[in-house]
Amino acid sequence: MNECTGACLGAQLAESLGKGGAVNLNAHKPVVTSVEPAPRFPLLPPLARDARGGSLKTFRALLTLAAGADGPPGQPLGERMRHVPTGRPQREKRAAVHGGVFWSRGLEEQVPRGFSEAQAAAWLEAARGARVVALERGGCGRSSNRLARFADGTRACVRYGINPEQIQGEALSYYLARLLGLQRHVPPLALARVEARGAQWAQVQEELRAAHWTEGSVVSLTRWLPNLTDVVVPSPWRSEDGHLRPLRAAGGELANRSQAELVDLVQWTDLILFDYLTANFDRLVSNLFSLQWDPRVMQRATSNLHRGPGGALVFLDNEAGLVHGYRVAGMWDKYNEPLLQSVCVFRERTARRVLELHRGQDAAARLLRLYQHHEPRFPELAALAEPHAQLLQRRLDFLAKHILHCKAKYGR
Repeated sequence: MNECTGACLGAQLAESLGKGGAVNLNAHKPVVTSVEPAPRFPLLPPLARDARGGSLKTFRALLTLAAGADGPPGQPLGERMRHVPTGRPQREKRAAVHGGVFWSRGLEEQVPRGFSEAQAAAWLEAARGARVVALERGGCGRSSNRLARFADGTRACVRYGINPEQIQGEALSYYLARLLGLQRHVPPLALARVEARGAQWAQVQEELRAAHWTEGSVVSLTRWLPNLTDVVVPSPWRSEDGHLRPLRAAGGELANRSQAELVDLVQWTDLILFDYLTANFDRLVSNLFSLQWDPRVMQRATSNLHRGPGGALVFLDNEAGLVHGYRVAGMWDKYNEPLLQSVCVFRERTARRVLELHRGQDAAARLLRLYQHHEPRFPELAALAEPHAQLLQRRLDFLAKHILHCKAKYGR
């Protein structure tokens, strides 16, 4: 895909959403019967309409008008674009964000590299041929998982799902991260079949029996990561009442932030987009849910999220994504959608990928091709069911329209 700057991206979004890629924001909204209050974030406002019900502003017109929306009236467009409202330091805004809604390239370049494509390819090859010589409890999450040691001394987390859809969700989430360009944050993953008499597991037959794993089950193998540290929700989303607050360049939330804090926020915005697309409820969303009985939960470590020694955020245990998460999306989207709408600053590269998948209307097919190409055990786990494939596309469409909304409101 050709490189596209913030202004170009906004125009492409407008064109895409104004043509055959129209988005129905309500297409996948669940019917919520619970009386629990949703997190307090504003929903996307509707476009203004004239007396005949027509939109007063097309998406393209919104993008054009938004460039000077914050400037005083009567000034030339160039002067209005240079206008800095009170309380919004110009130097900070220019250093952190460009185009009003995209993190600066300077900040993006400082994001720790995390897992590279070369590391992913090397792990997939090594894990498939490795012989397991030890299986231990602890260090890999749920009690049914095990910490494995390979013959060459490498350690790996072996995740055994309570049901197959958890491993299916873990694998699909990993390949969706690759499709979105977010693989730096998700540990490389390979699938393996539990066969007590097979060469890979022959030396740990007693441990397999003790683990009560079903013969023939498919498990996931990810490299064990030492020296991980816990991560707490960053301060722009925290307040004394424990609720998240919107993150946008225009609201002053980025003022006086250190470079390290800003680099951290770049990663968090990608995490929130990723968890919305996968409908993952077992990370930040679970913290939001817990606010009803634990008002200090936002000050505690976030589930299934850690920081590596180099500073990169690591998105662990994604088994709730895409499959199980989609099946129970009606229960959790009252948290997932407001969480997404709390973000109005994005990595430009991530936004481009979302736009590409929105315009192509083929996200599930592309995900399937990537999965099949890299994972030989793909046929042993089902692909996305058609209703879930459609839901993935609708969530991408919703996200594309949200990016456009932010561009229209805060874009420069």
